[in-house]
Amino acid sequence: MPHKKDHEILVAAIERADQAFKKIHPTPSLLSSTPKGILDDLALAIDRCEVYKAVAGNILFNGSSAPIITSSLLAPRFFDKRNHWDGTKWVEDLPFAADWLIQLLTTQKAEAHLRVAIWGFSVKEEVKISDEMRVLPFSALPDTFNRSRILDRAKDHAGQDLWLSPTHYGVPGAAFELSIPDVSFISEYGYCFVQVYDRQMIAKEFWSFIQAATTGHPLALCTWVDYENRELEFSEWEKWPEWILPEIMPRIHAAVPVDAQRIKQDWEAYSKLPGDTRSSLARSIDRFVLSKCRHQFVDRVLDLALAFEIAVGGGRGDNAPASWKVAVRSSQMIGGALGVRQALRGKLNHMYNLRSRATHGGSMDSKDRADLEATVNECSQIYVALIQSFLALGAKPDWQKFELEPRTDH
Repeated sequence: MPHKKDHEILVAAIERADQAFKKIHPTPSLLSSTPKGILDDLALAIDRCEVYKAVAGNILFNGSSAPIITSSLLAPRFFDKRNHWDGTKWVEDLPFAADWLIQLLTTQKAEAHLRVAIWGFSVKEEVKISDEMRVLPFSALPDTFNRSRILDRAKDHAGQDLWLSPTHYGVPGAAFELSIPDVSFISEYGYCFVQVYDRQMIAKEFWSFIQAATTGHPLALCTWVDYENRELEFSEWEKWPEWILPEIMPRIHAAVPVDAQRIKQDWEAYSKLPGDTRSSLARSIDRFVLSKCRHQFVDRVLDLALAFEIAVGGGRGDNAPASWKVAVRSSQMIGGALGVRQALRGKLNHMYNLRSRATHGGSMDSKDRADLEATVNECSQIYVALIQSFLALGAKPDWQKFELEPRTDH
């Protein structure tokens, strides 16, 4: 048996601790603290183990924080492990606690997953986006602590909207998962945070893109880290999830059904875009999402117009008015017969007329406001079609040539 001497030390210590605990009268409740004398004895035993000496003072990544490894940190967890769930019932197994602690302290790297709950769309099937990414129904996620925490909170949700805030929401309709093959479980430095941050940035880019290219409305994301081997979950009840949200808190009415295969196709096309195109589209999409989160339609039209300008801006000698560029270039990108493009151009020009009135303080009666609401909603759908056209084309075009080309292929 590897680490035989350490195993003997730990088994003897947990047996003493268990006997001492059972002699306490009245019997402590589940909410009672373990007596300090029992934990101190366990800590002294851990101090004697070679597996502990090898990593003492390093950090242990629990999925959201990284406490420094000390015997006093490990003793309460070690004591709790004398009872464990075998899949059907709780059983007392003192040697198991020793095996668990040795496994914990000898694991340097571990497979983990960044899991993301998504409010705003739903999928019916699991689809693998890449070797390390997949989209799936929220109900298909493994039954881990944070998944249960979300479902418990969702039980108390009341109201017509699916998501109102990080404390008021219903059941998510979808989930996104990113694998982290070799996360630094125990290390001298905090590289584990870099590994998780890199995956969170991918999740954020995915979130931003899907809102504009697929759903056309804001999404709320809640992220957390789970280990593939749940025995490495040192303190999963202390792992608090992190939210990915727009700058302005959205109100999400429902989970719109989306074809998971379309998400895969859209993301693959987006991933192939040149870096500068992706960068400018990302800034444009951020503005589009803000426009969907604004409470006043006057503010929505301002952000929506800016989203269009960023998406189709640029080019040599580009001194044309913004309204002209948005109307002409967007209609050309989306394409279609001449009549279709003329209709798109007319709608976008109308959006700019309303934007101008909103910017310069022009008065708007109830009829104007109804027109503004309808125009913003319609042009939001045009924006989604514009993003799709970038995916189909694969890059930003040379606008000076593109503005004059016939477009009947879309």
